[in-house]
Amino acid sequence: MSLLLNSSLTGASSACLLHREKCRRRGRGHVHGVTCRQGGNDDRREAARQQRSRLLLDRRDMLLGGLGGLYGVTAGPKVLAEPIMPPDLSKCHDANAPALDNHCCPPYSGSDTILEYDFPATPLRVRRPAHLVKDDQEYMDKYKEAVRRMKNLPAEHPWNYYQQANIHCQYCNDAYYQQNTDDVPVQVHFSWIFLPWHRYYLHFYERILGKLIDDDTFTIPFWNWDTKDGMTFPAIFQDAASPLYDPKRDQRHVKDGAILDLKYAYTENTASDSEIIRENLCFIRKTFKHSLSLAELFMGDPVRAGEKEIQEANGQLEVIHNAAHMWVGEPGGYKENMGDFSTAARDSVFFCHHSNVDRMWDIYRNLRGNSVEFKDKDWLDSTFLFHDENEQLVKIQDCLDPTKLRYTFEQVPLPWLGNINCQKTAETKSKSTAELSLKRVGEFGTTPKALDASNPLRVIVARPKKNRKKKEKQEKVEVLQIKDIKVTTNETARFDVYVAVPYGDLAGPDYGEFAGSFVRLAHRKKGSDGTEEQGPKKKGKLKLGITALLEDIDAEDADKLVVTLVLRTGSVTVGGVSIKLLQTDTPAVI
Repeated sequence: MSLLLNSSLTGASSACLLHREKCRRRGRGHVHGVTCRQGGNDDRREAARQQRSRLLLDRRDMLLGGLGGLYGVTAGPKVLAEPIMPPDLSKCHDANAPALDNHCCPPYSGSDTILEYDFPATPLRVRRPAHLVKDDQEYMDKYKEAVRRMKNLPAEHPWNYYQQANIHCQYCNDAYYQQNTDDVPVQVHFSWIFLPWHRYYLHFYERILGKLIDDDTFTIPFWNWDTKDGMTFPAIFQDAASPLYDPKRDQRHVKDGAILDLKYAYTENTASDSEIIRENLCFIRKTFKHSLSLAELFMGDPVRAGEKEIQEANGQLEVIHNAAHMWVGEPGGYKENMGDFSTAARDSVFFCHHSNVDRMWDIYRNLRGNSVEFKDKDWLDSTFLFHDENEQLVKIQDCLDPTKLRYTFEQVPLPWLGNINCQKTAETKSKSTAELSLKRVGEFGTTPKALDASNPLRVIVARPKKNRKKKEKQEKVEVLQIKDIKVTTNETARFDVYVAVPYGDLAGPDYGEFAGSFVRLAHRKKGSDGTEEQGPKKKGKLKLGITALLEDIDAEDADKLVVTLVLRTGSVTVGGVSIKLLQTDTPAVI
């Protein structure tokens, strides 16, 4: 398989992509095994290795053919299940979408022919940062004109702006049941499907915009919220006279200069801008650093056709993504538009935001040497339907390599890989236990517990093994698991997780090191009488990699840890907290 290192990481990768492009134009088709060597070395693999080293080695300074397609992976666990397949479009029904009166089904003639998608044979298109394209008048004129034309299409046209937005509602708000079921919704969040499905969605949206203005090179920009200069709301969406504008936003946040808070939970962060920026960069760094050896921690857990009783588990990238949705959407009501999945894609910034989410996945793959995340046919063979740029309903598979979809990302700095201090100040380390305000904490027990915002839940959790050697860490990652998470209302919920070393069976006043978060956006449904229904909700679970975290806080020799759950918003109960060792899927990254 060819090694594809994204151009956002290294100049060598740009050279490799250009070589691939030249080969394609000469009529050679897809080039397998291009490695772009210089001086006998594989620059792509070396660049990825150096990036991994910056994340993982210097801990003192740094804190569908399927989706697989050309990668040809056939190995994987033997499971009695099947991949998620396209739903029957003729059976779309009311969604859990009260902001839209539960209606977001597509126009369907009943005679649509479904074809295999013919991947584009276009020049390699480059997505650019939103904060850098604002001064490119030619590009902005094209972008606005494309969206304007999309909005002016007939309401029933599959390319129409609101028909395109409704696709997100259909697949995210339970408007379809899975094939051969009448009670298992198709859901593209909270699992390993999240990133692939949204990559497809953006691809076709982008191709349709380009077709509307007859420009095969057109791309949507990415909201570069992983760098200081890109952490404010993109200015290109702020002009009220522009077709890119949406009035249904939190006006406190979209004004010039407000810094996006990636831990936002409908309470304003009172920290300084510089501190919020630092916390954002550290959250992104930890998300990558703690999940490189186990993809499900970054991308979410498996989901298979027909499963009803599984506990949904998204990855930490989806958690970061959720915060931006909450931060942009209106603070009240249904949190329109971005703050509710059913309406989120009605704001053009949705696609800009998800373009960066897609970029984060691409960077993650590069840092792992482009190893396949899940060698499991139920992931690799997952398939979905979209209308393409030729108004044809197509079935698409194979999204691991963006260049097969003929796009890449402009190279920009990655400050979260730089020399930033992500360690808490160890203000209690020099104090004796007699000087500390200590609290006795016990094990979780067997009874579910409700989280209380005024009284964080603190429990002692035994580790499966302490003082593990390097080889053991290469083979298994230590994972903190919280099970049976129940969001007990239809409102958004969030809690943060902290880890600390206990003093015997006592916990200090400091919660310890931030490990990650659980976030679930509001999920509502309007009943036939117009009132909001309190529908049944699946339980969820949260898995956080803590191998690197424990090294960072010098907790390798601790046989127990204090885990603290801090409720930020919503109503939540949890059913248990434990620590387990899980097999890594890419041992070489440690």
